[in-house]
Amino acid sequence: MRSVRTLIGSVVLTGALTLAGCASSGSDTAPDGAATPTPERSAIPAAAPTPGSNAVTDAETCSAIGDVMSIRFNADVAVSEGRMDTQEQGGWYRLATIVLSRVPTRGEGPVSDSVSALQSAVPPVALAAYGRGEIGSDDSDQQWSAVMQSCTEAGSEIATVAFTGG
Repeated sequence: MRSVRTLIGSVVLTGALTLAGCASSGSDTAPDGAATPTPERSAIPAAAPTPGSNAVTDAETCSAIGDVMSIRFNADVAVSEGRMDTQEQGGWYRLATIVLSRVPTRGEGPVSDSVSALQSAVPPVALAAYGRGEIGSDDSDQQWSAVMQSCTEAGSEIATVAFTGG
C-alpha cells in the first residue's frame, strides 16, 4: 500500500511540477550532433485567452483550481499531523502560488472573474523566495470561497487529491 501512495504522490508531484513549469537548462543534441539550446520556461504565466475566445472551459479552469487546492490541502494535513514543519509547508504554498498563477480562464464570466480576483489576491511567489505568500491568508480564503461557489454554479466540481499519509 505504501508503494501505491508513493506512486500516486509521485504522479501528483510530477504533474504539479509540470504545471509549475520547472526550468530546464542545458542543450539537446540535434540529429547532426550539433547542440541546440533548450529555452528556459518563464516564471511568468502565458497570457490568458482573450474574452470570447472560449479556448478554455470553466470545467478546465475549475479542474486546475483543484490542483492548487490539492497542494494546499496536503501541506496543511501534513503539518496538522506533525509530518511536516511550517517551513516545508511554506515551500508547498510557494509552489501553489505559481501553479495558481498559471490557471487558465476563458477571460469572461463568473468563474474567470473569481479566479482572476484570487490570482490578484495571491500573487506568485518564487520558489527560491522565503515566506508563505498569501495563499493561506484570511483574505485569500474569501477569494477561495468565491471561486468554489462560481465553479459549483457553473456545474463544475473542484476535486482535490490526497497524496500525503504515513
